[in-house]
Amino acid sequence: MRKAGLIRWGMVALLAAGGACGFTDAAPTVVTVDSQAQRQEFQGMGCGAIFYEAHITSLGVNGKSKEQEQLYDAMFTDVRTNFLQLMIRHDHEPQNDNDDPYKQEFREADFDYCKHPAAIAAAAKKRIPQMKLYAVLYSPPGWMKTNGSEEGGGEARGTLKEGLELELAEYIWAFLVHMHQQKQPIDYLSIANEPDWPHEQPSYFLTTERHVALFSQVAGYLKEMHKRFPDVPQAKLVAPNSLSAVDAGKVLVPALLKAANEEVDVIASHDYDRRGDRWKILRALAGDRPLWQSECSYNAHDRSPGLIRSASEYWLYMTEAFNDGVNVWHAYDWVYPPRQGGEALLHVDWGQAFHYTKIYHGFRQWCAPLEPGMRVVDSRVEGPAASGYSQAGVKASAFLKPDGSKLVVHVAAVQDSAVDVEIRVDKAFDNAVYRQWCTSEKEDIVVLPQGRAQQGVIRMSLPGRGLWTVELRR
Repeated sequence: MRKAGLIRWGMVALLAAGGACGFTDAAPTVVTVDSQAQRQEFQGMGCGAIFYEAHITSLGVNGKSKEQEQLYDAMFTDVRTNFLQLMIRHDHEPQNDNDDPYKQEFREADFDYCKHPAAIAAAAKKRIPQMKLYAVLYSPPGWMKTNGSEEGGGEARGTLKEGLELELAEYIWAFLVHMHQQKQPIDYLSIANEPDWPHEQPSYFLTTERHVALFSQVAGYLKEMHKRFPDVPQAKLVAPNSLSAVDAGKVLVPALLKAANEEVDVIASHDYDRRGDRWKILRALAGDRPLWQSECSYNAHDRSPGLIRSASEYWLYMTEAFNDGVNVWHAYDWVYPPRQGGEALLHVDWGQAFHYTKIYHGFRQWCAPLEPGMRVVDSRVEGPAASGYSQAGVKASAFLKPDGSKLVVHVAAVQDSAVDVEIRVDKAFDNAVYRQWCTSEKEDIVVLPQGRAQQGVIRMSLPGRGLWTVELRR
């Protein structure tokens, strides 16, 4: 399969100054890259082990240790990521341990669910020692909430009961302590997950005012506890971790920075409200702080082969985020059970086997040539397939190594039809050698022929729903 793919794509992508095999006479869509116009630092890629942690560990539990290691290799050896997002569940305090939030009397048995994220984190760090762990509280226990349930309650907007702010902070602290004891200390922390949305899933709703006040109280509590227990590493606080980056930029982030400027370490939002230049607004608010896209997926029904439609939507979201100022981009979830949806990169039949999706292959291709410390540089798309925010068409992002030796260009056809694409690089790379890869409906990270840019031009007839990655070196 791989060999046949190489032959077929080699014919399509035979590059020359005058054109490429498969290139038509129609005007191409042009991606112009200026490596001298440097923007923010690229600080890495991430993905989550959320909701289905037990699926991830199920192969080993079911006696399939070889297959379990293969799954971990697929997640953490074959894909170049830097962050692993973990879920703080609602389970480890089924009733109040006591009335003193500064005195923990939790039962070890109630942390049983943590054996899964701890095992996954250990597997990740075995393969990527520098992996950073990012923990997110989805919901406190039901007894802390107005609706008496870990579920969000939808339009009822279940929220934290008044007066239990420090109990919630203690609940988070207990998780941090437990993971530290499991030798998996948490590096980054969010106190809520999409608190701006009336969820049915485990969550708790917070108004802007309540969110700001609670964040300040939790930050103060954690600071005090770290003074008392300095052996437990202090997690950096990531906020607001909202569903809407648009609303975060308009209301929530300005309010957080006004009230708790010193406590916010990272500005972050999910990307499920994709209106306009949301990331530019958050970039300006973040200033010198890192800006994260902290969760994103294609959460719609998808019957396309291998979920290739979902994969191409990921490429759209990534290009928009990095082009407009994001430092770190997190995919939602590593693993879901098999389904016709774009939430996860891999599918696991519990205890039996795992399966790749096109989302996985495209994500792996995107991550492979990128290194933390690279700079995002200007890339402009013009021509027949150029389009606006969150619209079908050709999308592109480019990244430069700090010493100027390597330039990476990702070009995605987020549309069903094939398109002729021409990359034009500036003088610094106008005669550079390059390597290239493609993922599409028919191929998975196929290695295309190496070549040399001809007067700064590289051409490709890119299939619909295809991702083309070019790495130039000088």
